[in-house]
Amino acid sequence: MGNKNNIWIGLAIALILVSGATWWYIGQGESGGIIIPTGTTFSSDAAFDNETGDVLITFNASKENITADSLELFISYDELTFTKSNTFEDVSFPIDIEVTPESGEEILYYYAVVSYSDKTYRLPTDAGSYETVEITVETTEDTNTTEETALSFTAVSDFDNTTGIVLFSLSASEDNKTADVLLFTSYDNTTFTNTVNSTALDLPGTFEFTADVAETDLYYYLEIVCDGNTSRLPAESSEWINVTIAG
Repeated sequence: MGNKNNIWIGLAIALILVSGATWWYIGQGESGGIIIPTGTTFSSDAAFDNETGDVLITFNASKENITADSLELFISYDELTFTKSNTFEDVSFPIDIEVTPESGEEILYYYAVVSYSDKTYRLPTDAGSYETVEITVETTEDTNTTEETALSFTAVSDFDNTTGIVLFSLSASEDNKTADVLLFTSYDNTTFTNTVNSTALDLPGTFEFTADVAETDLYYYLEIVCDGNTSRLPAESSEWINVTIAG
């Protein structure tokens, strides 16, 4: 019976000691809680800066005034092969590291290894894991550029039934143009012959063709060589322009 009383007395004393110790820890904590010491951890944040074209990676420590022995940064563009791009000694946290990505790449993958207090920390912590940064290059359009329009031509024909001459007037959609003009004519709208070659014609300009007054209709089209480009008028290869030449 005496032994049982001793056991109960011992348990009561132990409970009192635990309660007192707990109260003391609570009183010592500034926030009123139990103080539990924690280890140092590291983390990183990254973003692409479109203005500089660089990826900015910021490494942080969970405590202030932390200086690591070294920091090694490994990067990849295919998630498979990682290359050590930077090594820093005596690193004070936080630290910003700029990485210039290779031209044409759209995603940068990275991880880091921090050596601190004889320990090695991997970021991210899991083996084989990595962080991903999207590289988005924004392009700005030049508002001062004007859309280039294709050069076009207009032809007007006028038949003089007194002389039998057809006068052609040719103009371009732009000023100060010079062109070589080939006139193809037909009286049956089937067989066309190159009948006039007007070289270095300043546009707007004119040239003439003497028609067979015995015919009723003249059909024609033009090939115009200007600025190294050849244009057809009318544009469609199966089309032509009709001129009535009956007296």
